[in-house]
Amino acid sequence: MKRLTLKQQKFIEAYVRCGVLRKAARQAGYSEKTVLSGGIMRSPAVRAALEKLQAEAMTRAGISLASLLDELEAARCLAMEKQTPASAVSASMGKAKLLGLDKPKGDKETEDEGIEAENVQVLVQFI
Repeated sequence: MKRLTLKQQKFIEAYVRCGVLRKAARQAGYSEKTVLSGGIMRSPAVRAALEKLQAEAMTRAGISLASLLDELEAARCLAMEKQTPASAVSASMGKAKLLGLDKPKGDKETEDEGIEAENVQVLVQFI
């Protein structure tokens, strides 16, 4: 894989600090055009570096897809028990987002992506 440029490294550091793509891109010195086009995230090296950092953070925090789905299911059940349907829907949508089920079919960004094997295994547990 291609090494990160200094500007890409600055972007990643800024993005980890602030969590806002456009703000991090500006702080790293990218042009407004690049910021608005989302070109930074098209770089496989940048995406891989961010995914690695995210995985490391999740491991340190003891978070997994399964644990997040369990928490959302508990929240959904509590919402149903308390008769707060909006909260139940919110928890259900949270699960859908984690599993990538909230994306419309034919969406150019997700067209070639399927549900990852780990997500399918977790999904099967809830069916």
